[in-house]
Amino acid sequence: MFFGTAEPTPFDLRFNLLGIPVRVHPFFWLFWAMMGWVPRDPGSTAVWVACVFLSILVHEFGHALVLRAQGMDPEVVLHAFGGYASHHNDRRTSTWQRLVMLFAGPGAGFLLYALVRLLWSVPGFREWLSPGQMETQGQMRLLQALGYLQFINLWWGLINLLPVYPLDGGQMARELLRAWNPWRGVEMSLYLSAAVGAAIAGWFFFGPQREHPYTGILFASMAFESFQALQSRRY
Repeated sequence: MFFGTAEPTPFDLRFNLLGIPVRVHPFFWLFWAMMGWVPRDPGSTAVWVACVFLSILVHEFGHALVLRAQGMDPEVVLHAFGGYASHHNDRRTSTWQRLVMLFAGPGAGFLLYALVRLLWSVPGFREWLSPGQMETQGQMRLLQALGYLQFINLWWGLINLLPVYPLDGGQMARELLRAWNPWRGVEMSLYLSAAVGAAIAGWFFFGPQREHPYTGILFASMAFESFQALQSRRY
């Protein structure tokens, strides 16, 4: 999910989960705290960072568990812009195996979203958390966390499936187009990525969502990187 890699540092948080090593870069906490900063309510910022951490961890474990099932030795890394699941050995995999691995990340997020929605539908639970019934700070924070988890795992998952490289959807589009046309598939996927990325950037800059310019900048940068990759392939 998301972009780039992160070199190890002495300040990384390291642990194992389900037999898979996890490394969290220190800039992960700083970046997402800045993205969700509420000056007069640091508790809300803490809830936001915790929900982002859980959501990206679940997403990357979707990738990692499929990699392990395919005979790889995965490692999950969380860093400032998101995270990724890498592996230290290489085995030949089919297009469909790679597609399953790529979809497993957003799919794990959709599953977490469904579980939160299921909890939300438990009889009496919503009434217990309704504004007229909240009596404790803990109830308010739990309500916040449920809202954040639903937003992150539904909307970020859908955005991540857009055919814009390097999002999972962009990598899936590349795999499908390369299988359909081995000679020009990668080039076609870059054209698609640049066009869709530019269109979405324009929508965030000039459409009804223009109050979120950072998302527009993000997609503009991805579109530009795809265009640069096209130029480098030509020359």
